[in-house]
Order: sequence, then C-alpha cells, then structure tokens
Amino acid sequence: MIPAKRFPSGMGILLTFFLLILTLVGCEKGTLGLKGGTVSGVVLDSRTLAGVSGVSVTGISGDGENKVTKFTQTDSRGSYYFSDMRTGEWILSYDKVGYEPIAQDASSAVTVVVVNNEHRAVPDVRMVLNYANQYINVRGMLKDARNGTIISLGTAQFTFGTQVFNNRLPTDLQVGFAVAAQVGGLNMTVKVANYETYTTTITGTTDIDLGVILLQPQTYKIVGVWKDVPGWVFAKGPDASIIAYSGNRVIATASGKLNAQSFEVNGIPMGTSVSLEAQINGYRMNGPVPVVPNSDFQGVIYQSLSLKNNFSPILRDVRIVIIGSNINNGERIGAYCQETGTVWPTTTVTNSGLLTSTPRVVDLGTNQVPTGYELTFKGYNVDDGTFGTESPLINDDGVDAQIVTIQVN
Repeated sequence: MIPAKRFPSGMGILLTFFLLILTLVGCEKGTLGLKGGTVSGVVLDSRTLAGVSGVSVTGISGDGENKVTKFTQTDSRGSYYFSDMRTGEWILSYDKVGYEPIAQDASSAVTVVVVNNEHRAVPDVRMVLNYANQYINVRGMLKDARNGTIISLGTAQFTFGTQVFNNRLPTDLQVGFAVAAQVGGLNMTVKVANYETYTTTITGTTDIDLGVILLQPQTYKIVGVWKDVPGWVFAKGPDASIIAYSGNRVIATASGKLNAQSFEVNGIPMGTSVSLEAQINGYRMNGPVPVVPNSDFQGVIYQSLSLKNNFSPILRDVRIVIIGSNINNGERIGAYCQETGTVWPTTTVTNSGLLTSTPRVVDLGTNQVPTGYELTFKGYNVDDGTFGTESPLINDDGVDAQIVTIQVN
C-alpha cells in the first residue's frame, strides 16, 4: 500500500518563514533578537567650558580580527552620539585641529562598557587648546609716570616669556607685538633707556590691550658738600634749602643744616642736567651751579658749594654806642663782634658834651656784619677793665644802620 503524499499547510509555511527571518536577524546583531547599545557625551573647551563643535570622536572595541571601529562628530553644542554599538568595552578618542588630541591610549580617553538595548552617557570630556603656531597681539602705550607724557624716544626692549624684541622704539608697543599664545600667565618685561624696568604677567589667549603703562624714570642723586663755612656759622647750624631746576621746572628739592657738612638731592631723572640753587639764612647765592651728568657715572654726582665762592653774606651797618656812668676823659673805649671778629677800633674819649650827662655816651661808629643771626657784641673800657655785651638779632630789612647799645660800667 503506497502512502499518500502530505503537503504542509499554509500556517506551517508561514511559521517556518518567520523562524528563518528571526534567525538571520539575530545572527546579524550578534545576539538573537536584541539591538546594540547607544553612547552619548559632550566635549567642552577646558578653559571656557563651552561645547566644542566638529570634534572627531572614534570608538574602538576589540582587537585583531574582532576589532570594530565607529566614527561620529560633535554638533554645534559639542554633543555626540553613537548608535547600534555591539556589547562589550569601547574606548573613545577625540581629535580636532587646534586642540590637544585625546588618543586611545591617553589617560583622559573614555572607556565605556556597552550593553545591548541600553544607553550609556559618558562623563564630559574637556579638550585643551593647542596654541602651537598661534599668535596674539599685545599692545599698549608707555607714559612717563612723573609728567604723564608719552615716551617716544630712547631704545626699548620688550620681552614676552622667551620672546625678546630688541632695539625697538617705545612707541612700537602702540602697534603691538605678535606673541606666541599660551595657556596661563606670561611674564612681560619692558626696558626703556633712562627708565626703571617694568614687569608684569599677562594672561589670555586673544589679543591684549594693556592700556597705559606708567614707567618710572631712572634717577640719580647729587651729594653736595659744604665748603668754606665760617666756624661761627657752622656752630649756629642754619637751615639750607636746595632746589634743582631744569629750565623753569623744579626737578627735585632737599633740605638740611650746614653743620651736617653735606646734603643729598634725590630723584633727578637720568640724563637731566640741572642747576642748583640754595637758600641759606644771611647769605645770597652768586648764581646757580650747573650739574651735568656724564654718560659713565654710576647714579651719584658729587658737587661742592662754597660759602666763600658761591655765596655772598648779606651785610648791614651796625652802629655801636657805648654807655656808662664812669666813662672819663682820656679813657680808651672799643668794641668787637664775637662771632665775626669785626672790630670797632679803640677810641680815646675826649672832653665833649656827651660826658656831661649820666649815663655818659660814646659813639664808636659803624661797621658791616652779616644779617639773619643773633650776634654777640662786646664793648670794653681799656683803662678801668669794665666791659658789657649785647646779643641782638641783626635784621636785613633796613637801609639805616642798626644801633646796638652796650653798657660797660
């Protein structure tokens, strides 16, 4: 008996076809019936923390024949996305022109484990700008800190980190210098002839306008030495005011006492010639003393001022009058100034109407003495040995003789 042939039913055919498709899909995906995982992240600028667009992101999984590589790029906000990534460990690397790349073997590379049908959001990645062969413009204006004028003359040197610009004009900074950009602070030094060195630290990866930079002028000092000071003036120690002029402008001033023997005038701009004038009680300067710095001096100029040669005493007539109750005819009367040594010669008293009154008066006449000081005058009677002293202030505000009256007995 021959068995009858049996044909599959329509339902069986459909079931067989469905199982075949399911098998093929599962084989293609690596796991039957499951989709691959997804990964997303953001790339930021390390300095601004803004998203970086156009970064090439490469994902690598496995090695050898089992190695799989995927690529994507960040969008305008720095975001990136991988889809359909097979199960397993992936290493993500990042690269963009102008930034330090993050290679697959770098410590900052991202490692992520992908699981089918699951999403992984990796930590933000921060890329550092690479300033190699990139330059910024640094500019500013140099002014004299003393008078506020723009410094336009002299040789200047500008240093930015290891870049040195020699033999420049001070005004070149107004145009600016192309300086290699870098992350972090950059030491800047400015040296201009006859000015103190200026240093600062600049930061920034874009063009920098430093505005006005005030440079302090280099200065020198004059050490003055008093010469030919009379002993009595030295003993009284009068004040002296010293002024250094350049043209009609006061450059520096100083003060001191003559018995200090010297003085210092500081803060004179380097290269500036000055004229010294001094004001001393009882003296008038004959004329200003020029001081011209030489190119080889070391910041100090020594200058002497002589009270004999550079000054003249301000003198006034003093009339000495001797009075006494016992001045008699034939006696010799005289006087002198104790400080200056000025002498009123001895006069022999003769019979006159001045001796008829009490006290009796003898006029010794006039002599000139310096003004501005208290001077001691001593009158004496040679014959009876009596004497007297007076110490008046000799004023310089009168044209008539100042009368000094001394009682001797």
